[in-house]
Amino acid sequence: MAASLMACHMKQKEAEPQIRLLTEAVYASGVLVPENEYKVLSQTNGFLVRALVKEGDSVKKGQLLFAISNENDQAQVKTAADALTKTVPVVAPDAPAIKDLESRVASAKIRLQNDQLQYDRYTRVFAQNAISASTFEKYKLQYETSQQDLLGLEQQLQQQRLSAALQYQQASNVLEIAKTSKATGLLKSYSDGLIYDIYKQTGDFVTPAEPIALIGSGKMIAKLLVDEDDLGKVRVAQEVLITLDAYPDKIFHARVEKIYPLLNKQEQSFRVDALFMDSMPVKLYGLNIEANIILHDKVSTLVIPKAALMSGDSVMVKEKGMTKKIKIRKGAEDKDYVEVLSGLDRSYKLIIQ
Repeated sequence: MAASLMACHMKQKEAEPQIRLLTEAVYASGVLVPENEYKVLSQTNGFLVRALVKEGDSVKKGQLLFAISNENDQAQVKTAADALTKTVPVVAPDAPAIKDLESRVASAKIRLQNDQLQYDRYTRVFAQNAISASTFEKYKLQYETSQQDLLGLEQQLQQQRLSAALQYQQASNVLEIAKTSKATGLLKSYSDGLIYDIYKQTGDFVTPAEPIALIGSGKMIAKLLVDEDDLGKVRVAQEVLITLDAYPDKIFHARVEKIYPLLNKQEQSFRVDALFMDSMPVKLYGLNIEANIILHDKVSTLVIPKAALMSGDSVMVKEKGMTKKIKIRKGAEDKDYVEVLSGLDRSYKLIIQ
């Protein structure tokens, strides 16, 4: 009885299932970030005596950013030398990370060769109508997947080598600066970019573990979080429709650029980067994003408002003056509607609480 009284007082409205064109999409949230970014770090302990840049400044590669003082010059040189010594094994051509990627690339090449032989063979057989289209498509997909796997691994290897080279160059530069400076550590920009944040003020004590500034460069990208249940639907090059909190009335068009394989256990989601097709009016780091990754358009289908869907894929309906809860089987969905595969027809009246 108490539950009935409570239901009577709840605000309700009615809706009907309807036939409409449904665009299936995966929802994602995220932030706006630059394509490349790095944090400026001091390789020695010291005091920040000069800040030559401020937030919002554009900087060039090699430009002097900060001056760090250190009374013990020899200790500064030793610290920089030790850092370089530790860097060399990590960035060498036979470093574990590089060797692992080289091994994976070699394996991927062998797999691609085998899959190509299979694909070529079944292409000829299929041309003779000796196998079904589904069988041929299986080997075609296997071959194309191997191509993409190899391309992805080669890109990772190239990026790892580039990152190692940059890391080694940074450590070498720091050592040279330490050797030539007597009482001041000079921190320079390693690339063209924009100063997004400065964490320290003049007079602050800094250590190698504490970043001094954040610099970004390149195009702005949408750094999205996609639920792990939806990741299997997402593919590179899919269209993405994006809205920014700062521009609520404008829709930006983007495409999926990269899908990261690491699960964020805290968010239970995967990172997906989308590259904007439209020019961005601003380069503001961290703007909140809402996105819909377009999977495909469906023909006219039976849908209900998303607001009517309850937990357990159930809905409340009115039938002969009574309300009851029924379970449906849902299909595709967008941000407003859910496709109904079974359990409802257009004769039902939905109750939305």
